[in-house]
Amino acid sequence: MNKIKMTERRYLPEKQQGAALVIGLILLLIMTLLGITAMRGTTLQERMSGALKDKDIALQAAESALRDGEQQVETVVAPDFSVAGWYDSGDGVTRPDWKNNPDDPAETGDGGVIDYSGSIQWKHAPQYYIERLPAVTEDGASGSMALGDGSAKEEYSFFRVVARGFGNNGNTVTVLESTYRR
Repeated sequence: MNKIKMTERRYLPEKQQGAALVIGLILLLIMTLLGITAMRGTTLQERMSGALKDKDIALQAAESALRDGEQQVETVVAPDFSVAGWYDSGDGVTRPDWKNNPDDPAETGDGGVIDYSGSIQWKHAPQYYIERLPAVTEDGASGSMALGDGSAKEEYSFFRVVARGFGNNGNTVTVLESTYRR
């Protein structure tokens, strides 16, 4: 028997170029950039939703104080408008200026405001003030509304209620104003 000697041949490239490594690194770089972009977008959306929530809290705080001020006007016999929080537009006293820093007890602003003392705990207590506006009379003949002391069929008192509320971080502020007829 003749024995045939078989030799095993391996076919190996003579020189490797490393193309797979370069392509793998490029794909890894592209995936990293996509991941960073997705994280930035998510972070931005989270910040926007947090700011919207803070704005909503400030709006609710101001709305609560505004409604409390309107209730004061409705239920209370109007004071002589010399107490803090009540102002008469015709007495030459300027409307109050809010405190720049509500945390500073030494700062009073240009006038007193009433702190709303609701049941919810805010970063800063919502504030409001009430300003009495000039009386408006309804003319009996024409039925039109006019300022002054004409022949009045009925005289209406108007009040401006201005409220300020804060968000959770204290930097978000909402100011609301309503005109109330009594």
